[in-house]
Amino acid sequence: MMAAVGGFAAISFKKISHFGLCLLISLAAGALLAVALLDLIPETIRSAGWIGGMLSIASGYILFALISRFIFHVCPACSATHTELNFKAVTATMVAALSIHSFMDGLAICSGYLATADMGILILLAVAFHKLPEGLALTLVARGSGLGRRRAFLFCLGLEGVTTLAGGLSGFFVLVHEASRWIGYVLGHIAGSFIFIVLHALLSEVFKHHPRSTVMAALAGALSMAVAGFMVGAF
Repeated sequence: MMAAVGGFAAISFKKISHFGLCLLISLAAGALLAVALLDLIPETIRSAGWIGGMLSIASGYILFALISRFIFHVCPACSATHTELNFKAVTATMVAALSIHSFMDGLAICSGYLATADMGILILLAVAFHKLPEGLALTLVARGSGLGRRRAFLFCLGLEGVTTLAGGLSGFFVLVHEASRWIGYVLGHIAGSFIFIVLHALLSEVFKHHPRSTVMAALAGALSMAVAGFMVGAF
């Protein structure tokens, strides 16, 4: 639904400013970072131990780094701010990279719920934050490749929906039977992938474009997740 909102915004406005997209992405990145640091990593270490936890976190980071380096930017929203939305085509490699990214989003939500209901809610909120600018950027990429507004919107909605749901269903059917054994490693892997996305999204903006606005938006996103975590825990 959040990707659909972003996609609808992309086809409704004639132009999306770099600054506006940067703020949305930074806000979402802050939310992902807060969930990774405050919830995923502590649960990973508790479940898998320090060595297993650190290895699983590193595996998630390295996987996304390799995909971005050798296949395509794993996050179209993050890379969109680096290239001024100057994509020429929607390619198979981009679809493959984004499919892995969205699959991991669905797996993250499912894994969080299998660990604790509170963590599942927080991961869901963080992913929802990120899906809005991601849907916006993906639809803009599709529009830039020559697709009409309707086809670009449906492309975004279909790719995001199918792959994210596939990740969630895979997590449910694979992890639910042995959640206590593997859930810590999966959460660590997801935490590493979240950290890569955050760094990829923020560093270029901090050093090259809008440092103050980027930091403030990221802090706002992190604070929103901290407040959400407090409220979820309280109720």
